[in-house]
Amino acid sequence: MAAPAAPSAGEVKERRYGCNSCGADLQYAPGTFSMKCPYCGNETSIPMDAQKPVVEHDIAELDRMPPPTPAFYAPDMKSLSCKQCGATTQIPAQKTATKCAFCGSDVVITSGPSKALLKPESLLPFAFDKNSALQKFTKWISKGFFRPSKLKKQATVDNIRGTYVPYFTYDAKAHSDWRGESGTYYYTTETHTVMVNGRPTTQTRQVQHVRWTYKTGIHDYFYDDELVCASRGLAGPLMAKVEPFNTKALVPFNQMILAGYEAEEYSVDPKTGWGIASNRMVDKERSACSQLLDGDTQRNLQVSTRLFGVTFKHALLPVWVASYQYGGKAWRFLVNGQTGEVVGEAPIDWKKVLLVVGIIAVAVIAIAKAAGAF
Repeated sequence: MAAPAAPSAGEVKERRYGCNSCGADLQYAPGTFSMKCPYCGNETSIPMDAQKPVVEHDIAELDRMPPPTPAFYAPDMKSLSCKQCGATTQIPAQKTATKCAFCGSDVVITSGPSKALLKPESLLPFAFDKNSALQKFTKWISKGFFRPSKLKKQATVDNIRGTYVPYFTYDAKAHSDWRGESGTYYYTTETHTVMVNGRPTTQTRQVQHVRWTYKTGIHDYFYDDELVCASRGLAGPLMAKVEPFNTKALVPFNQMILAGYEAEEYSVDPKTGWGIASNRMVDKERSACSQLLDGDTQRNLQVSTRLFGVTFKHALLPVWVASYQYGGKAWRFLVNGQTGEVVGEAPIDWKKVLLVVGIIAVAVIAIAKAAGAF
């Protein structure tokens, strides 16, 4: 393994992994446990401790642990804080940046490494490189009837960055006691008399009723790796859609796997993250208990849920963050660096929308005329 370059006197140490062949900086090779030189192609294996487990921490540790040690990024990483969206990205100290990786804003402030952060102890390595991510984007941008016909040819990718996004995962056992009323529909036939052409005529109709049954029960479940994105710059619908990740493939944290990529600091702390995760679990418990109550309809469902045995961990998950230009506007998209799932913003061709609406309207009118409504 090539040793990190040694700093000269008075310099801040920068962690670089030099190529044994040409001396250039090595980068992590996606889908492998190797570092590769982007110039001569020389590869160096990354030593991985297969016996080292990915650690889960008791949630109570957040209340009694001492102040966190300095972020793992320091001293060879620096923070880029964006005024526009609030994202804080970590990049190698020797690099510069002029645009935010998340919103594309030019307003970026360089600051020193953050101090009071929990160190991530696991990560998911990127499974494919930038070229593969761009190919997946090309396939994605070609789909969708309502997109402009020229979109595929005219969409130009501004930048695409491999970013390790901060996440907290939470495990918890849930026990729920529930009660409620399950309603089953049944029907009766009612007879009534109406006047037709001046003569009384007997008609019948089916009337819906509900038979209510009171039920109680319990529901037990183990929630494993409930994901909470700890990025404010990426939090939102796009990030939610790019999930899930297979957290069973997490490996112990290794700085070498970050080589050539960016890593974002978490801006949602683990206590806040647990609040988000626990609310989700409670909602899922209510849905599960509703399914157990069953019936055609329900009323007065009450669920009391207890979460216990809670553990958490801080992990970095891979996402290709990018934007493309079309029609003089920037559109964001994300590519899941593990699964290849692509999600993003895309323009709509409103002429196609109006065309489809018009066709549907004509069809409805034609059906109505055939039925004698006009």
